[in-house]
Amino acid sequence: MYPSDHGLPLIQLKERRRELVLALQNRVGPISDDELKQIAGIQQTISAFEDVIADLDYEHSCSNDDNAEPRAYPFPAFGRRSAVHAPA
Repeated sequence: MYPSDHGLPLIQLKERRRELVLALQNRVGPISDDELKQIAGIQQTISAFEDVIADLDYEHSCSNDDNAEPRAYPFPAFGRRSAVHAPA
């Protein structure tokens, strides 16, 4: 069974985003574009990881179905290989 985050640093990113937002709450004065870009970048990464995790969880649930057809995995970077990339 895979861990719920599939080894991706999702929790660390969420903690970093929270730290950045909390630091801005107590501050007086304008927020810089760089600070907003940093938070937005982290949020985009979090969203992308959540999409990947949902896809992996879906594929895993389909692979547990005895009637499911074998699937090629689209994420060879995670150590899986599709039939196209499998060694001969």
